[in-house]
Amino acid sequence: ALDASIETTIVGSHMPESLHTLAQPGLKLAGHVPDIKPLLRHARVSIAPLRYGAGVKGKVNEAMNFGIPVVATTIAMEGMHVTHDADCLIADDPEDFARHIARVHNDKATWERLSVNGIASVEQHFSFERAREALRHVLGLR
Repeated sequence: ALDASIETTIVGSHMPESLHTLAQPGLKLAGHVPDIKPLLRHARVSIAPLRYGAGVKGKVNEAMNFGIPVVATTIAMEGMHVTHDADCLIADDPEDFARHIARVHNDKATWERLSVNGIASVEQHFSFERAREALRHVLGLR
């Protein structure tokens, strides 16, 4: 059973009907959310238990940009230029995943380190200035 004092909100389009059977106090099934920013402003941890996908994951990137520590699977962090236990926490085993969520939620030092480093990682790899530099390089403009 979930600790109902800690609300977990599941966000995502095309949510399988089977997930709706999991609804209980402390677990909100939001489905598609057109603007995730209001949720991010109140989030303590972002979790991304993705099993498939490619490239940079926008929601993961956005959470890190907001300074919200991320617990994710290896696949969710592909292409993100991150290091486990520095910029985020990565786990593919359900028990490890849950343990990481509890750790970042409850340990202030871990939360602060992941928050600061996550923001720095996004700025270093995905900022507007970084995109401009990459485009200039591709176009042969120095």
